[in-house]
Parts: sequence; C-alpha cells; structure tokens
Amino acid sequence: MTTAIKSTRLAAGISVNELARRLAVTPSAISQLERSEAEGTIKLNSLREALAAMGAGLRVTAGTETRMSRYAPYRVAESMAQSLLADRQPTYPLRLLTHAVQELRDNPDLFDPRELELAPTPLPDRRWDTLFRATYGHALHGSRRPAWTTTSRLAERWFVSDFPALRERAKHSTPDHLRRLNIFIDARSLERT
Repeated sequence: MTTAIKSTRLAAGISVNELARRLAVTPSAISQLERSEAEGTIKLNSLREALAAMGAGLRVTAGTETRMSRYAPYRVAESMAQSLLADRQPTYPLRLLTHAVQELRDNPDLFDPRELELAPTPLPDRRWDTLFRATYGHALHGSRRPAWTTTSRLAERWFVSDFPALRERAKHSTPDHLRRLNIFIDARSLERT
C-alpha cells in the first residue's frame, strides 16, 4: 500500500535498530511495521508513532478525485519509492516522474492546486528525491511552485543512467536547473514518457 516508514527512515539515514531504540521495540517489530504498512494492514496510530519517532508526521487527506489525481506529486513519490525499494532499477521511477511532469505541463489547469501543494514523503534515496523535487519545481514555476520543491545541491555528481553513452550525452545536455544540483541526465531522457 504505502512505504512512508521505510522511505522516511532511509531518507533520514535511520537504521532499523535506531528506530527500534526510539520506539522501545525490537528490530523485528520495525520490520513487521514496514511489512504491515506495505500490505495495507498497519494501524494509523502505529504509523503515526513510527513517523513521529523520526521527526515526521502523518497527513491524511480526503478530496475529490480528478483524472489528474494519479499524477499528484505525493502519489508519484509513493509509486517511485515502492519501485526504488523493490529493485533500485532507474528506468521505471524515471518514467513515472517524466510522465507525471509531462501531464502537468500539458494540462496545468486540470490539476487541483491542493494536490500540488501537498508535500510528498521523501524518497528513500536522496539523489532521487532531489531529482523529483527539482523536476516538479521546474514544471511548477513562479507562484505555483510549492515550498516542498526547494532542494539543495548533491555533494557528489550523480549520473542517473549507468549506460556510458547516456552518461556522455548527459555531460553536454543536462538542463541547467539539474546541473546546478549536481544531477546529470540526458535531456532526451527527461522528455520521454
């Protein structure tokens, strides 16, 4: 269902043992919490307590679904987190991100502004989280750009692709807003959906 505990834990650099210590439970209880959240059987109070122990909060919202709701940043982030936690292959999460952002660019008036304002759970990998926030931020320029899209430069260069040819192209074609963040990706990879 969701991966808020595991994503938040990994994004914050908190180990299973550390979270167990903070909650005064065993490490196996943390693993069970993460499993029950992924399966959709976790109790809301357990989820709230686990997130609070990491300095995060649980936001539950209800609203009218639109045909663009599936591309809301918090939903795309959840799908990306599940993919990154499952296999760490960059192709699928990148396609999720580029497709969602393209929908936003093509149909800005069809998006509910409240869904765009809702900050997503941090992705479990800081590099992907930075790419995610910067890409949405670039698409939501000006007054529509929410505070959650603000990000900082990665300490080391990150090439999204492992393929030598794409890495070489990325050196020359990475958009400036990503280059400034130390993220390198072939510009054409950002345009494909």
